Amino acid sequence: MPYICMSDSKYPSLLKEIHNPPKRLYYKGNIDLLMKKILTIVGTRKATKYGFEILNMLLQPYLIDLDICIVSGLAKGIDTMVHRRCLELGIPTIAVIAGGIENIYPISNTKLYNDICSRGLVMAEYDGKVDMHKGMFPMRNRILAGLSETTIVIEADIRSGSLVTANLALEFNRDVYVIPGDIPKDMSRGCNLLIKQGADVITCEDDLKQILGIEAEQLKLIVDKSL
Repeated sequence: MPYICMSDSKYPSLLKEIHNPPKRLYYKGNIDLLMKKILTIVGTRKATKYGFEILNMLLQPYLIDLDICIVSGLAKGIDTMVHRRCLELGIPTIAVIAGGIENIYPISNTKLYNDICSRGLVMAEYDGKVDMHKGMFPMRNRILAGLSETTIVIEADIRSGSLVTANLALEFNRDVYVIPGDIPKDMSRGCNLLIKQGADVITCEDDLKQILGIEAEQLKLIVDKSL
């Protein structure tokens, strides 16, 4: 199985900056996607209609022309929605998985895994079908956080692995943005906790454009080009 190591030119420079970067990254798909501007989006495995609506608002075709690639973790819920939305719109996407590169988890995402291998990039720290264990998920999350300057969390309960990713991103001095939610809802508690701890908030599509540094005139040119 092909892999890149830290001495390779295509090994992401941002990932080299974190504590304990992976020595090897095994991959299937288009390794050149690592050369694009990467945005990490993660969230709960128990996604709601609200999370789906937020994703549809944030992930729009103009991202293609900005040479942006969306990274997530192929987990159930928000991660799955992220990858599917990207494939639907033609936005480049990378899935970073725990365990071996050929150990598909969850198994229900086998088709999605294969689609990303064909049209995007799947990466893992381990080769073959190395079995995963719980400790591998936080290790995977450090890669999700390390690949990008910006991590966005969409829906998370108080024990969500997405909070691990967010806290790692903060530890790496990266930007973290969250989607606020209803106070009584379980899937909002993790995001609201991050806000309480000082994370920045996304309240509309324009916030994402500002995060990405898109000026109004630049966006108009992109939209006009697509018409």
